[in-house]
Amino acid sequence: MSEYGYIPDGAVEQTYRSNKGLLTPTDIYNLTRDKKMSTLGDLELIETQNVTGTPSTIIFNNLKADIYDVHFMTISNYKPQTDDRHLGMNFQVNGATTTSTQYEYAMVRDNTGASSPKSAGDSKVWLAYNIGLNREGLNGYVYIFDAGDSAKMTFMTSQFVHLGVGIDSNFQSSMNDETQAIDGINFLTSGGNHEHGEFCLYGIRR
Repeated sequence: MSEYGYIPDGAVEQTYRSNKGLLTPTDIYNLTRDKKMSTLGDLELIETQNVTGTPSTIIFNNLKADIYDVHFMTISNYKPQTDDRHLGMNFQVNGATTTSTQYEYAMVRDNTGASSPKSAGDSKVWLAYNIGLNREGLNGYVYIFDAGDSAKMTFMTSQFVHLGVGIDSNFQSSMNDETQAIDGINFLTSGGNHEHGEFCLYGIRR
């Protein structure tokens, strides 16, 4: 008897990080259909949220962190409800938003002021500064590493661009300096609510 390209000597195992045997096109089709065929770098769209109304926070609480150890978030054409507000991000642990000053970040802003904001202890990470309501929206991405691993700190990198006084580019690296499993991601502003934008969360296998 053979299954998925094997003539097995015992129980058949064909799962993530265990991909043995010679596979036919039919095997590959069946494995993919059964969600057992995977390769490093698999990218899955987990959730998309479009801003409707004027919410104070945008929350993602289905990270599939038991499957993915890297998350990729894209943010497109984002605008706050109030002019010249910052966009920030923090996490949830056990369903509750973190409130301590456990975030550290450093950013380089390529703009007319050429500033380099940083913090050694904050309750959130700022992704972009002074986003205009009446100008072109914010666009960019965030990588999040090891969110679901309670034995590791969670690290983030991001890159965003928007039209401020001039073109404003934001390059940022940050970390949650506590070892804890993250089960939610929150997006907030420096004052006021969100008004417009699309947030897409993906999972990536390393």
